[in-house]
Amino acid sequence: MRIDTMKEHLYEVDLMRAFIIFGVVCVHVISFFNLFSPPLSETGIGFEAALTALHFTRESFMFITGLVLFITYYNRPFKARSFWSKRFKLIFIPYAAFTLLYILFSGTYLKGWQWTLPNVLGTYATSLLDGHQFYLYYLVISMQLYLFFPFFVMFMKKLKNWHTVLFISSFALQIALMWVNKAVLQNMDTAHFPQWLALLLHYRDRYLITYQFWFISGALFAIHYEKIKAYVLEHAKLVYGVLAVVLLALWAHYALDRLVLHQDETMSVLVLQPMMIPFSFAVTVALWRAGMSWSKVRLEPGVQWFSRFVKVAAAASFGVFLVHPLILHFVELAIYRIDPSTPIRLLLLPVTIAVVYGGGILIARLIGNIPLLSYIVGQKSAAPKHFKVGVTRASQ
Repeated sequence: MRIDTMKEHLYEVDLMRAFIIFGVVCVHVISFFNLFSPPLSETGIGFEAALTALHFTRESFMFITGLVLFITYYNRPFKARSFWSKRFKLIFIPYAAFTLLYILFSGTYLKGWQWTLPNVLGTYATSLLDGHQFYLYYLVISMQLYLFFPFFVMFMKKLKNWHTVLFISSFALQIALMWVNKAVLQNMDTAHFPQWLALLLHYRDRYLITYQFWFISGALFAIHYEKIKAYVLEHAKLVYGVLAVVLLALWAHYALDRLVLHQDETMSVLVLQPMMIPFSFAVTVALWRAGMSWSKVRLEPGVQWFSRFVKVAAAASFGVFLVHPLILHFVELAIYRIDPSTPIRLLLLPVTIAVVYGGGILIARLIGNIPLLSYIVGQKSAAPKHFKVGVTRASQ
């Protein structure tokens, strides 16, 4: 089946969305609980190993972004202006709204914060440019992709006979970029650099080129969707076996960095490092394969409860990404206040994940059902009475 004739809903992508955003929540919750662990303690090593294994989420989200955009537009005529108008409404409005919300929220507990209009507006302008409010950098990267997407489509069509070479070259380039980031840039002293160069290096995790492989591989999977899907369906053992091997290699790599080379936590669990590329790709493909298995049985009575959960979680995933730092902040305050012992903290870890994830879904759904306000969580709706209300999930 050709990509341009695909009309059915891609349920496998829904499962990917639901569990990738669950992974994002787990990363941020575990990072908080790890603050209580003594360096190189058994608990700390366990948390760091878990964080390393969960650091696929950023790349997987970007893969899905490329996949969904190319499935939607690759073999369909579209005008750049209409594409930009539609897409930027669904991403810039949430970006602008939550950037301001997080500035105002942070100002309530930051010592020395000046509640003056020039300071608020200045901070707002700076934050919009660099995306440093909480985790909104992802939206900055997505907007860069949207800006270049019409040209990206033309590029992929020009190289339609070279897609295998493009995939291999893109993978090699990604490995090289990550090696430079970890081995050269991570600890580079930029104090004596020109300011413009120091800023470019400081914000290197917010550039489209830094994640080029994930958008290109997502695009290639979309263009050759049915062919690749058939292969992955037939070779499930290979997909999951590769994931198991790469996961063990990832943990061995972490142990080498942390326990043998004595690198600090920041370096040993770094997202932008070479080892994360094959691992994140293996996880992404395995999640895609798991989504295919679920999509075949999603209507069976025994799994309908799970199917309802996936449907709701996937639809709310973008909103969960936006609101979960607020929920986590208040949970953190509560845990600091009760100051639990180590065993109690370990028991509280899964509870906190459930509260933050479930609370994020609930809040995202509530906002998404309010006409016009729903735009701030990436869902479009018309004003009541005068327009027909339609709800569309923003592509990740």
